[in-house]
Amino acid sequence: MGIKNINDECLDVEVIRYFLSNDTKYLIYSLGEADESGYIKLYASKVVDSKAIIIADDAEWNDVKQIIKEVVRSNRDGSDLDIIDLSEDELEQITLQDTRVFKLQGNLVTLLGENKHVPKHEEIDEIIDETVDYEVMYNEQLVKNTELQNEINELNNTIEKYKSILDNIKDLTENYE
Repeated sequence: MGIKNINDECLDVEVIRYFLSNDTKYLIYSLGEADESGYIKLYASKVVDSKAIIIADDAEWNDVKQIIKEVVRSNRDGSDLDIIDLSEDELEQITLQDTRVFKLQGNLVTLLGENKHVPKHEEIDEIIDETVDYEVMYNEQLVKNTELQNEINELNNTIEKYKSILDNIKDLTENYE
């Protein structure tokens, strides 16, 4: 796939993974560079607007490395991935500015790039609809909780009235004795 850099040169990159995490898009790609030990040089950037920029924050970089480990482990074990892959078509519009460089063994790079599941537009619409439904359900529950709290308060007031009546009856019966 061709992606432009800041010098307006088109680089031929292999997209290993393009995904969303914590409302941030991340791109991991390769230029096909391998060392004699079989390690592949990879590049990781976060995509902001139409720019692939460096992941400068160490905590964020640690989170991305943890996601990489989880994807490799899930693909190795054949378990479901808990990641939202994005369409690589979006990448044609971005400019590569700066990246984090790291290396992985070739077999791990293969695992990192496997089992991409890019939601179709219908699936994205369903996800959005579900989110809206949960918001509506939450608001409905807030109203129900308020109504229930009002009922509880009324019942407590009624109980207090009956307690008062019982106390009065008790006082009257004690006065007759």
